[in-house]
Amino acid sequence: MTSQLGGKSFDIPKVSRSLPALLSAYAAVLEQVGNEPLIHIHRRPGSSSNPGSSSGPRRLVCSTLGRLVSFVLFPLWQMRVWWWGFAIRPIVRLFVETHINAKTAEIGRFLRQRRLRMAGESSDDTRLLDEHLRLLGYAEGMVSGWSRWLVPLRFVPGVAMALSWALVASSDLPRQVLYLILTISPLLMLVVYPVVVRFGFRWKRAFFVAWPSHPGLAVDLTQPREASTTLNIYELENQVYSDMGLRKHSEIPIDVILHPAPYWLLTVLVSIVIPLAFAQSRGGFTTADWMLSSLVQFALVVLFLLPTWRVVRRYRRRRDAGLV
Repeated sequence: MTSQLGGKSFDIPKVSRSLPALLSAYAAVLEQVGNEPLIHIHRRPGSSSNPGSSSGPRRLVCSTLGRLVSFVLFPLWQMRVWWWGFAIRPIVRLFVETHINAKTAEIGRFLRQRRLRMAGESSDDTRLLDEHLRLLGYAEGMVSGWSRWLVPLRFVPGVAMALSWALVASSDLPRQVLYLILTISPLLMLVVYPVVVRFGFRWKRAFFVAWPSHPGLAVDLTQPREASTTLNIYELENQVYSDMGLRKHSEIPIDVILHPAPYWLLTVLVSIVIPLAFAQSRGGFTTADWMLSSLVQFALVVLFLLPTWRVVRRYRRRRDAGLV
């Protein structure tokens, strides 16, 4: 039966097929994440853990110089493997659980509203809705209660940065203190980004995009896997929301919000204004000083503008592909 709710098409038979498939996938991916080691280094699919196994390095090892180069580069190879594949299970699970909690709660609110509009009726549709709500109750019970309270922590870095800029703009603090305030948040992002995004949120997305396959197959992908014959988690969600006639709310782009580049870019832009204001008040800026300062400031802006543009472009690509 297809009905209209607020001008939107709600297809109960289709929801009866797509929603259980999504909830089953949620349960499976939670189990998959829970079976991961506490701290784990994922290997690139099809790659060897031995950096000397490729044909290029193997040829180098044949010579004395090659052995020396291999010895020197071995730590760099290991760092590259670690940076690509390191994951912290509690952080990954936190993002998986908060995502599942948000989606099941939103779907549940919609279906409960729909069920109340059918109060007093007794039909196959009402029985299907009751079954869906029962399954959603199980899905919400899968999520640890403590993880729901940590959701607001995602906004702490951005709020702290905004407060620091407001403090700089509205105070007469000494110049050194102003620079210290402007520097603390970007430096903090250099620690927060690897731990929260690189080793957590990034792998949560990999589990969702690669499901039901190995997450290493979908790391940093902005398009669905071409070799996959099944729908991934994001695509299953898109199907459910389409069947319900709802607009799906995109996940919060944590990797964009916590990326260090935008913080450094804005800090550089603000820090440009402060020296100019001090120089103007003293009246001691020559033409050569202006030219040198402008060149350095332009280089710094470009340095942080490029990675900012890249991370935003990557998010827009996956958003356009429905992987959010």
